[in-house]
Amino acid sequence: MHRFNPLHPTEGAKEPADVRFLDLHIEPWEDNRRIRVHMRLTPFQKPPNLEAVLFDSEGDEVASVTIIENIDFDLVFTLHIRRANTVGPFQLTGKILYEEVGTVDEKSVKFKFSL
Repeated sequence: MHRFNPLHPTEGAKEPADVRFLDLHIEPWEDNRRIRVHMRLTPFQKPPNLEAVLFDSEGDEVASVTIIENIDFDLVFTLHIRRANTVGPFQLTGKILYEEVGTVDEKSVKFKFSL
């Protein structure tokens, strides 16, 4: 797994304004209460903040996470849906942010749990 290292910068690392998602996808857990989120980012010169927010079919937030000064170019984490019997379809929105620049990239993925 590649990580940000300020002593040994990654070749081609991007300035904050140019950092982007290379991939954002999910894998639902069989219990229909959790999702595994996969994020892959362009190499960066400064660690970004990341947000992932999961919305239900009514547009209500049902799960979220904020990662401050992320150092991984590829990361995987699990989101737990807060309410039982929440119906899909769902939309996961991921953001890459820098305090001094704001949001530099945003990507959304829609999905349903298979019953």
